[in-house]
Amino acid sequence: MITAKHVGPRIIIIEPHERLTAETVDEFTQAVAKWLVLGRHDIILDLRYVSYLDSAGLGALAQAYTSSRRRGGRVVFANVAGKNLELLRITKLLTVFEVYDSPTAAQSSFAGDRETAADYLSGSSAGGLA
Repeated sequence: MITAKHVGPRIIIIEPHERLTAETVDEFTQAVAKWLVLGRHDIILDLRYVSYLDSAGLGALAQAYTSSRRRGGRVVFANVAGKNLELLRITKLLTVFEVYDSPTAAQSSFAGDRETAADYLSGSSAGGLA
């Protein structure tokens, strides 16, 4: 299962649940692709509920990262712990991926990139509410 939550005009938090493996990556990849097509190019991948990653899961994370970057966005990670953190360290992906302790910290990393959620909600940005 994958849940998603909007946290700004262009930012979405995606939370995969359980295992991210060869058997489950299709659902994850489709969810990421859907949000990218809808213009959500900045993604926070909250891995708090991911109990296990295999090589296919790592590939799906890398694919999400590169797909977002090609569209001018960023993918950052939150709540990566235990064996999942160790796997990112061993594979040297920690030197590529931005990893934060929480979704809030990850969201703050987008503050200077583009319009903020506060700008969006106040209507002071081009894409904001009127």
